[in-house]
Amino acid sequence: MILGRFICGFLCPFGWFQDLLHKIPGKKFSTARLKLLRYLKYMILIVFVILLPMFVTNSVGMGDPFFCKYICPQGVLEGAIPLSLGNTAIRSALGTLFSFKCLILITVVLLSILFYRPFCKWICPLGAIYSLFNKISFLNIKVEGSKCVGCNQCSKACKMDIDVCKTPNHPECIRCGACIKACPKDAIQYQFLGKTCPKKEQQQSTITNR
Repeated sequence: MILGRFICGFLCPFGWFQDLLHKIPGKKFSTARLKLLRYLKYMILIVFVILLPMFVTNSVGMGDPFFCKYICPQGVLEGAIPLSLGNTAIRSALGTLFSFKCLILITVVLLSILFYRPFCKWICPLGAIYSLFNKISFLNIKVEGSKCVGCNQCSKACKMDIDVCKTPNHPECIRCGACIKACPKDAIQYQFLGKTCPKKEQQQSTITNR
């Protein structure tokens, strides 16, 4: 949380998986006109992560992890599928819920080829939590107004559909550094605890995430 959505940009394996899928050659579509779908992940957070586990409980007062159990495709991709391939007993135990989550996974895979990080933008409740801390995180992005010429190259480069000049630390920012790399005037910089990161480290960060 102290780093905001930096986790989404650099450490999340499912985000990396979506990045790979989006590199598959073919026609790509912008999500700029689908910004309202951003709020879906907050609804999922409230309903499936907070309310349902709070009010739908078992005999000992514990709620199920509803999002992980019924929606999240990451467990299927990284857990259920690999384990079932090598274990007949696990394969025979898989049922309707597994098939349903496989359908969700296939949908996310197809959408990720066409759109940039649809799961991160629209579905992931963990991303929703991290986003709430973006503006106060230890790592943020600063735009120097004295250097900015208003060319909007930063916003054009941003695949998370952010107006970087106006809201560089927008809740959707995953700290990928694409805006820093795109700026022709070096007006955009990473800051850690209010101090500008060395230029060399900023370049390494943007290269690492490509």
